[in-house]
Amino acid sequence: MKTVFATLLSLFIFGGFAYGQETEPSQKETGFFTTDMDYQIQAYFSIGGSAPLGLPKEIREIKQYNPGLQLGLEANATKWFSSNSPWGIRLGVGVQGRGMHTEARVKTYYTKIIQNQSYVKGYYTGNVETDVKNVYLNIPLSVVYQLNSRWNIYAGLYAAILLNGEFSGYVSDGYLRQGTPVGPKIIFSDGSRAAYDFSENVNQFQWGANIGAEWELNTHFKLLANLNYGINGLLDDDFQAISFSMHNVYLDLGFAYAF
Repeated sequence: MKTVFATLLSLFIFGGFAYGQETEPSQKETGFFTTDMDYQIQAYFSIGGSAPLGLPKEIREIKQYNPGLQLGLEANATKWFSSNSPWGIRLGVGVQGRGMHTEARVKTYYTKIIQNQSYVKGYYTGNVETDVKNVYLNIPLSVVYQLNSRWNIYAGLYAAILLNGEFSGYVSDGYLRQGTPVGPKIIFSDGSRAAYDFSENVNQFQWGANIGAEWELNTHFKLLANLNYGINGLLDDDFQAISFSMHNVYLDLGFAYAF
């Protein structure tokens, strides 16, 4: 992931420098990509997680939540409808990290765990720890409105392609009822635990909605906040080892450099 960030940052900086070098001596040139256009690079960190809609009855207590350090980098361009219009369209491309670590106390939680190198399905009661570490190529498309000389607000949709996915964890301090809620028990006590790994079931394509705002600090730098919600599920539609759908919900906080 560090290599991807470094490569994109180098390309964005070089591209912005080249753009400035080319356009500076020919200020009178007009064209779609030079008239009423704004270009910028955004860098941010994200707070959030992969969560169901509402707290399912199976989850009795959230014992621990750690969002980790989730970073994002994006380049985007805004085309204003005219030189006097407060409305514009923004298209971006970037990479972003999405992840968290959680520990929860659950009851009759349908899942599957690894036992003797094979999966066993059933209803688990006890502790569940989960690690999510995903990296996406993100393509947002937004409508931008300029409130005044310093504030922009925007809203739109995004599409994200999974570059690297991990959804794994383990269960401990509890028991699994095999097959049905009254099936045979597999007990985990005295430090024993069982792992699970659903990384192969992470959805390869995500899409969702975003809404945000940016404040101009000076000629080049802006502060930004962006809330986004994944409309389709984090895991594949046909995945059945978790009985409820989970969605990416994140708040991005950072800054932008405008060329």
